[in-house]
Amino acid sequence: MKFKIDDAALRRIFSAWNLPLPSQDLVLFAFRGCIPARNSGGWSSFAALQTQPLDYRHLRCTLGIWNRKTARVFAAPGSTVPHRDNVLKAAARKGNLGGKGTNQPEPGYYEDLKKGEHLQGKPMGHAALRQTGYRFYRRAAHAPPYTRRDPLFFGNPYDNLHCAWNLGGKEPGFRSSGCLVVAGMPHCPRLPDSDANLGAWKTFHDLIYAAPQKKSFPFLLLSAVAVTKFLGEKKPALRLCYGSQGPWVEKLQRELKRKKLYRGPADGKLGTATYRAWNRAGLSGYGELM
Repeated sequence: MKFKIDDAALRRIFSAWNLPLPSQDLVLFAFRGCIPARNSGGWSSFAALQTQPLDYRHLRCTLGIWNRKTARVFAAPGSTVPHRDNVLKAAARKGNLGGKGTNQPEPGYYEDLKKGEHLQGKPMGHAALRQTGYRFYRRAAHAPPYTRRDPLFFGNPYDNLHCAWNLGGKEPGFRSSGCLVVAGMPHCPRLPDSDANLGAWKTFHDLIYAAPQKKSFPFLLLSAVAVTKFLGEKKPALRLCYGSQGPWVEKLQRELKRKKLYRGPADGKLGTATYRAWNRAGLSGYGELM
């Protein structure tokens, strides 16, 4: 299925998922299970996307930048899931190590990505966006795909946003055990024969690093299925995710209290405790958890 993302669509998405609009000019977004219909060399008025089934071998996600100041977007092929080979290696570990070392980030709204370096101090280190805060993620002790039955964690596994080491995105293979990756090849200054940044990663990197934005880059991750369903609805249904705020979150919290799954305040903020309780309850009327 094809769909279009632009300034208006992103504003609608933030409103529908009960998320406050960020104050920063540049906002990152990622849709799991779709790819750009065409390559982009920079800012555009919209991005045409095409849904694709995840296979954990190919880059089947879109990572983008929304410039709220100019109402422009940039979208690139990438991945928000770990590569299958890494999942299987982690799943083969014995005992408590089963699944450890490879993660799949949960959909939600996070504000912890900052300019920095991936693989700090190592030969293949390159400029990227570093995860500096906590977020939700799952680990699987089996072959992908991940499901809601897989253990849910909240912490900082240092899964950054970096280059995929896959130039075009059409061939299988990318480097991720849980990091967010963008198609392309990176410039690694410690490698004497390293080329300049290439592919979509070059454009992504240049747009981010040309920005004077010093604080974190807000980041919204959703499934492409949920987004296309929302964009096609004449009367959109209620949707929440980690980071949502407002009266609908209060309603969810009260319902979770009635089920004795949540003991915190009904403060209208979908934080850690509320998300854990919602995940246990599986109340589909408030949106999709994965």
